[in-house]
Formats: sequence, structure tokens, C-alpha cells
Amino acid sequence: MRIFACILILLPLTMSCQKDEGMDFPTEEKVIELTTESKAMVSTDNQFGIELFKRMIVEESDKNLMISPLSISQALLMTYNGSAGETKTAFEETLFLDDFTTEEINRAQKELVKALLEVDPAVTISIANSIWYRQGLPVKPEFIKVNQEFYDAEVREAAFDQSTVDLINSWVENKTNGKIDQIVDAIDPTLVMFLINAIYFNGNWKYKFEASNTINNDFNLSNGSKVNVPFMNQEVTAKLMLHDDFTILDLPYGRGNFSMLIFLPDEDKSIDDVMAVWNTENYNEWLGNFEEMNVEVSIPKFKFGYEKLLNGLLHSMGLSVAFDPDNADFSNITEAMQMYIDFVKHKSFIDVNEKGTEAAAVTSVGVGVTSIGPDYPKFIANRPFLFAIREKYTNAILFLGKVANPAEE
Repeated sequence: MRIFACILILLPLTMSCQKDEGMDFPTEEKVIELTTESKAMVSTDNQFGIELFKRMIVEESDKNLMISPLSISQALLMTYNGSAGETKTAFEETLFLDDFTTEEINRAQKELVKALLEVDPAVTISIANSIWYRQGLPVKPEFIKVNQEFYDAEVREAAFDQSTVDLINSWVENKTNGKIDQIVDAIDPTLVMFLINAIYFNGNWKYKFEASNTINNDFNLSNGSKVNVPFMNQEVTAKLMLHDDFTILDLPYGRGNFSMLIFLPDEDKSIDDVMAVWNTENYNEWLGNFEEMNVEVSIPKFKFGYEKLLNGLLHSMGLSVAFDPDNADFSNITEAMQMYIDFVKHKSFIDVNEKGTEAAAVTSVGVGVTSIGPDYPKFIANRPFLFAIREKYTNAILFLGKVANPAEE
């Protein structure tokens, strides 16, 4: 029997930093100084996200996909605060948190979110959390308190009938600017709780692409065929990292703290060659090897949504016990009934165009009971590539994605 769902949504939020098109904003990057604890937490968040992303790519080699490591981590960590015993240990191992106490984990997450929200007024970024539970469920006050204190969670007791379905979906639609308008179809009689985390990102390029320079060109698919799609073009001073097998382009948003990294395999290489060497250690090394230069940039416009059930992937990463109806331990939520995770579903959305990028994602964790100057280097993303949206000084990865076919939505 299902008991609660933890739903994480990546779009507008309760606490937020929002840009105003009519205002002047700072153009210089803002240095963020995190505590040693929080820096280490960012590294483990990235490690978890990269590992999950690598496994997803193996399963869906020819599809567009995108996840938000930050979004998924936030949802799972809210759930983690209700776990105990072996289940709690499994969360810590799966999320690479073995070296942290629960208090350190929660405190570091709070510091990171605060820094991300405040760093750039020219970028809209928001992060919201809410807990919905069935009327009469004896939820432990400490579970609610910790999620309110460290995750700024709204807490609502509800009837869990159709009116609650409508309320939750309305909340989701509001927090995602309409990009995700439904996360709950119906509430099973055995469901007693939803935990929802929402993150939203909307940033204009620091150096905008002119729409008049957008022209159609061929994008080479991995199967050897081609699709004709609009490519955005500009000559810009940008940062490049040249690897033996691929090139990374860093395109900043707003004042420059947030940026999109595009990982373009060499013509005789593939995304698999990038993923084979992409780990936290190498990633951090690559970020230290960028060189600033004038470059001709040509990247396709793309816009797509993605949905994935994460159960099998999380099983393979060590979280099996949390899905086990007989052995899962969520006694720090309530001792009135036996809880276990029934499903973890992730939904996301991204729109990249001349102006900038808008991105969103939803993670639902359900728990149950029982042409330009030739002298410049060229970066032409006309074949499958990877991307990451990150904050420079915290090194936090907000989104990871793959563009296999920009023509597919």
C-alpha cells in the first residue's frame, strides 16, 4: 500500500531571485564563498548526478534527455530525513554522503540554495518545497521541523481527495510557470503523503544570439542520417577547453555566474567517449583548463521534455532497501505504519533559443506501506552533444542533458 510521495519539481519557487527586464544588472561575476562543508556537499551532489546520468545514457542512447541533479538530490534528501537504520545508510551510500552527519548535510544544502538564489539578479532561479499529508496521519513533528528549517518546506494537511489533486497540480503549475501542469493524476486510497521540491531556471545569455543570424543547417544523427534544424550563430569571446576527444564551450548567462557547458565530441568520437572519462575528478580538472578566445559559435535551437522512472537506476546505485516493503525504514516520518518507496519518477523541460534558456524538472518519489571570420576557431555543434547548466563559484550542477536530435520535442 502506498503511503507518501516525494515530488521534486524544477521550476519557479517560493524563495526566488527574479530578473526584471526593465532594470540594470551587474555585469561582473560575484564570488561565492561556501564553507568547506558546503563545498564538499556540492562535490557529492555532482558525483551522484554524473553517475545517475551516465547510467541513463546507457539505457537511452539515441534519445534527448535531461535531469536536474540538484532537483533529484533535494527530493531524495527530504525523504532521507524520514529514514532510519539500514535505509538511512543506503541513502548516504547512494548519494555519496558517507562522510557527513545528517545535520551537516541539511545545513550545507541550505547554504548552497541560499547562495544560488542570491547570486545573480539577472537570472530567475527559484527552489520550492512542500509536504502534503493526509488528514489524521501522525507525522512526527521533528520530520516536519527539519524540512521546514533546512528546505523551507510548506506543510499542508489535506483531504487527499480530488480537491487535493487539483491543489497539488495547481501548486506545481504555478511553481513551474506552466511548464509542468500535472504531477498527480489521482490519489490512491493508500497514499498518505507527498513531498514536493521545485526548481526553476530562466536565464538570458550574457552575449545574446541575434535572431537574424539564425539559419537552418544539417544536424548529423548518430545513425548516420541528418535533420535540418535552425542553428544560432555568433562570433564571441568565450572560454573553450580542448580535450583529446572533445571540446567544452562555456556560454555564460546574466552576470556570468551561471553558464551552459556544451561538451562536443570530435567528429570521429561520440558521446560515449565523453562519458567514459567524465567523473568528478576529471570534471573539476577540465573546469580549471579553460582558455578565453574569440570563437565562432553555431549551436542548434532545441526544446524538449523528458520523463523517466528512476526505480531501476536507484536500485543499481544501492538504494534497493528503500524500495523493499518488508525492510524499508521510514520510522522518522511516522511509526504508525510501514513505509517504502514505490516509485521515483523524473520529468524535465528545456528551451534553448537566441535569448537564453528556460529549464524545469519534476521528480516524484512515491512511498508505500506494507559565418564569420575564418581566423577564429569554430565550435559547430552539428552532432549529438552533452550539456550542463552550472554555477561557476559553487560548481553546483543544476541540469545535465544530452541532445541527440534537436528536431525532436
